[in-house]
Amino acid sequence: MSFIITPLRAVIDFIYGFVGNYAVAIILFTLVVKLILLPLDIKQRSSMRKMTALNPKIEEINRKYEKDPEKKNMKTMELYRKEKVNPMSGCLPILIQFPILIAMFAVMRHIADEQSVSMFLTVYEHGAEAFHPESFLWIRNIWQPDNITAPVIPVFQSVSAIREIAGNPIVNAENLALMQANYETVMQPVIDAYDTGFANGWAILPIVAGLSQLFQSKVLTPQPEPTTNKDGKPNSNKFMQYLLPIMSVFFCWSYNAAFALYWVTSNLYAIAQHYVFTWIADYKDKKAAQRTQTEGDVK
Repeated sequence: MSFIITPLRAVIDFIYGFVGNYAVAIILFTLVVKLILLPLDIKQRSSMRKMTALNPKIEEINRKYEKDPEKKNMKTMELYRKEKVNPMSGCLPILIQFPILIAMFAVMRHIADEQSVSMFLTVYEHGAEAFHPESFLWIRNIWQPDNITAPVIPVFQSVSAIREIAGNPIVNAENLALMQANYETVMQPVIDAYDTGFANGWAILPIVAGLSQLFQSKVLTPQPEPTTNKDGKPNSNKFMQYLLPIMSVFFCWSYNAAFALYWVTSNLYAIAQHYVFTWIADYKDKKAAQRTQTEGDVK
């Protein structure tokens, strides 16, 4: 995954160099990635829209050739060719975005580890007064989870799990050994200053992540009508509708707020893009129908 992680980290650091805030840099980075993938997203949504329009014809084929699966598949493919629809075209954006999501998980972990080591070195060399965690709105430290149980300053158990990152001048064996030996003593004044009964966040990002994912699963993504198999058991569509939102809440609750911010920004962008695309597509369809009607009236 390094061939994906390295350029993503480079872009984030480049944006951070201009804005000076990782939270803002992550939001801007997410928008940049989405804009780069916009042509593929438009193609996917156009394909989904055409597939939805073909549903009545596909259902008719399914009824007509219910007892002849081979003929049913042949007629369905003929319909796709006739209407110039590729049922697999919508898969490409998903196949591209999933590795990016996994890579972002790793990138945020690398940066969080680097920030933890940098935090320790700053306090070790210059004292507790020299360190201030990077906050964002209600989140006191974006490299800690946005939830009501997370401390502002990472505890020793979490930093002790940090491993050396090859080629990283900060997260190296020497600094990690120094931190392992002195973390609790050096960081105690910082812990006393920031972990004073206030949680790191209010769990807003996990809640928004879950709700936005649920909204996409139930409203924005076309779902087939519930069906049962031969054993009378329901299909898995309903289960998947709720699995992704639950996973969203879990990951954004457990992992650092920087990654949760990327996840939430991606979801909100997808919702906004859906409505913009739908409005434009409906407007074009309306104009096309008006032209057809006008041409018919002229004839």
